[in-house]
Amino acid sequence: MKIFVIARGYPSQKDPTWGCFEKDQAEALYKLGHQVVVLSVDTRFRFYWRKLGIQHIKDNHLSAYNIFLFPYALLFFLPQRIKDYFYAWQLERVYKRAVNTYGTPDILYSHYLMCTRMAVHLRKKYALPLVAMEHWSALNIRPIPKAIRKLVENTYPYVDQLLAVSEPLKKNILDFQVPTTISVVHNMVGKEFHYTPTTNDDRPLTFVSTGRLVYGKGFDLLIRAFEKIRHQLPPKWKVMIIGGGEEKTALQQQINNLNLQENIQLVGQQNKTEIVQLLQQSDIFVFPSRGENFSVSVLEALACGLPVIASICGGIRECIDEKNGLLFPVDDVETLASSIIYMTKHLDQYHRESIAQDCQERFSSEVIAKQLTRIFEHTIKNTKENQ
Repeated sequence: MKIFVIARGYPSQKDPTWGCFEKDQAEALYKLGHQVVVLSVDTRFRFYWRKLGIQHIKDNHLSAYNIFLFPYALLFFLPQRIKDYFYAWQLERVYKRAVNTYGTPDILYSHYLMCTRMAVHLRKKYALPLVAMEHWSALNIRPIPKAIRKLVENTYPYVDQLLAVSEPLKKNILDFQVPTTISVVHNMVGKEFHYTPTTNDDRPLTFVSTGRLVYGKGFDLLIRAFEKIRHQLPPKWKVMIIGGGEEKTALQQQINNLNLQENIQLVGQQNKTEIVQLLQQSDIFVFPSRGENFSVSVLEALACGLPVIASICGGIRECIDEKNGLLFPVDDVETLASSIIYMTKHLDQYHRESIAQDCQERFSSEVIAKQLTRIFEHTIKNTKENQ
């Protein structure tokens, strides 16, 4: 099967996480024998130089085409129909370039509402089946903003199959009452995240958390929780917060003000290999987010065999149960703190190898790619029958 993935972008040295979900799924589909090409229109505003026009990126067995002409901010005040035209025109340019090299795809597979909006243009013009994967947290906002409602109403009815990464997101999309079918396909975790037994008994009890250093990830809550229980933990303990972002200075100041700099460390943004190593060297994963759809960070921790303490948001109940973790209400520092103490005292009740195995059986890249393949095949068949 030939699949054109419509993505936000493609990871680069300067932005290693931009478009990483899309790339991971593209690689998983390739490993099942599909031919996969990634197409993207770069709409970001960034304070560094980017080459204008179309770039063809060859990344081992994957091929990607990215176009950058101008950031979204320059078009912000224009009517939506004009913005739609500009971005659909750009996507069609990279589509034609890809078709010239690889031929016409069997199916289009888009990620996020804005990319799907552009992909609808290709679906209409070239009569191609379109499957759309939705991750966007803005669809959970209530009351529904007028601009988002209009964008949804002008996009989803033209999608052949809509996918959501969690049951709560599916429910919220159904609130828009759009005439299309919706199924849940969870995010995936790669095999590079795996359980490895540790033998160093002298290391401190190690907590770890990963994510962008922004308010919505709740790292300020994490720091406050550890301040409350610092004297109830073993003599040797530490917390590693992995990630970069705009809140780094404020979080470091919070750590310093609470005299926790000996225990809590902001280790910065790490590549995938480094994250795997840090997870494997840790004991407990803490996820204090104020809002998620279906966290890949939690899956990566589970795949490494870590028990998880997580806030109740999005689809977290679809991957966390009494065998692999504890849940606490969003913004509830007291319950987060007590959960940390409880898990610390009962850590031997969580079997790391079983946690890792269960995660791979449910959320591995191979499992999710096979699920996507079945959906693509069904969508292509239905499209042909209805033509």
